[in-house]
Amino acid sequence: MLTRTSSRLLAPIAVTGLMLGLAACGGSSGDSSDSDVGKLDTSSSALKCGLGNGKAASGTPIKIRAMATASGGIDFSSAPRSAAAFFKCVNANGGINGRPIDYAYEDDALNQQKAAQIAAKFAADRSIVALAGDATFIGCGAANPVYKKADLYSITGTGVPQSCFESSNIAPVNAGPRISTVATMQYLQGAGKADRVGQVSNKVPGVGDWSQAGAIAYARKSDGGAKVVKSILHDPTALDANSIVLGLKNADPSAVILEDPAPMGAAVLKAALTQGLSKKYAWTCLSSCYDASFPKQIGPQWEGFISNSELQLVDAKTPDNILWRSVLQKYGTAKDPRDTFGQSGFLAAKILTDTLLKMDPKNITRDTVSKAVVGITNYKSDILCAPWYYGEADAHNANHTTRMAVVKGGKYVELQGCQAAKDPALAPILAREKSEGLVG
Repeated sequence: MLTRTSSRLLAPIAVTGLMLGLAACGGSSGDSSDSDVGKLDTSSSALKCGLGNGKAASGTPIKIRAMATASGGIDFSSAPRSAAAFFKCVNANGGINGRPIDYAYEDDALNQQKAAQIAAKFAADRSIVALAGDATFIGCGAANPVYKKADLYSITGTGVPQSCFESSNIAPVNAGPRISTVATMQYLQGAGKADRVGQVSNKVPGVGDWSQAGAIAYARKSDGGAKVVKSILHDPTALDANSIVLGLKNADPSAVILEDPAPMGAAVLKAALTQGLSKKYAWTCLSSCYDASFPKQIGPQWEGFISNSELQLVDAKTPDNILWRSVLQKYGTAKDPRDTFGQSGFLAAKILTDTLLKMDPKNITRDTVSKAVVGITNYKSDILCAPWYYGEADAHNANHTTRMAVVKGGKYVELQGCQAAKDPALAPILAREKSEGLVG
């Protein structure tokens, strides 16, 4: 099995059909080292989750589940793994007013039929009151109608394809590849480097085409300040990095946006370096390239490389972010990735926990929890740039404000603080936020 830290992902990936969906927002290299934050205080007095009382929960368990792609070509389980570690911490600190959380995730193995079976299983089990920390590449489209019929809601850790963001019962914590692309275009325009942009992604429907359409839509609304001159959609089963770089070179761009997973992006960067193009353009990437280990993977020649970050910087010394890193040190393992998508899984679990703690512990059922989840508004965390919410709608993209990071001194540092993405497709969501008072 290939993990996101495996260099073997730089070789052609043998996958079929929509399994190729692994290529967009996901696929960061998944740093599992704590060298960036050091040893944190994980004592009972310092590490407080949920009630934070240091007493093990022993009441009737509350069943929470998640679906993730953990095999079949890629291990994308960092979101539910961080969620699992957080729920362990919650259970060690009083649970949900005395009731422990029974959490587990199931692997769809990058197989649509299996994803549909898992969704049906979750929907049929009425003891499952909610889903949290999901990270499936191919399950959203099949799962949402099943969840909707069963009145089951997911606070998804990481969404990738378009269907994850256009669902009634699935709401991702992350921003997604299209928002990440638009945010990168915005930064480039502000830096005066968006007059001739080239972009590279994969051919998976609802992934590469969706992301690239975001850049083109933004450029059309930019009053001439941004222009896409080359959009390359490649076959991720047989990545030809040299041909991609040649196509970019022929277009003579001012900047390049890599919209693939980190290992594929690294392969393109290697080819660009070989062709002497590392300093010729502004090279950028989506959040898929943002984790602590990526600068070391691409090498010192790529000082100044830029990535979008959909959440807080992973080494930030802010309360929720330090709680996430501390939870992984005590309740996780060294193999649990310390990356943006682990971060989003942790936050999904925390949002659900904070919601459940407000409820009567004697009346926690799917019906009552679904009502409470849909009612989440204005949720604030230092991991987020702006408040998160759920709400009743056929599309969910609450996270649309992101940061930019740059490689400096062999590591990522913040380049630009929180900026709202100006994606024209967000208009209905922004209107709903205002009319329904979902944030602020």
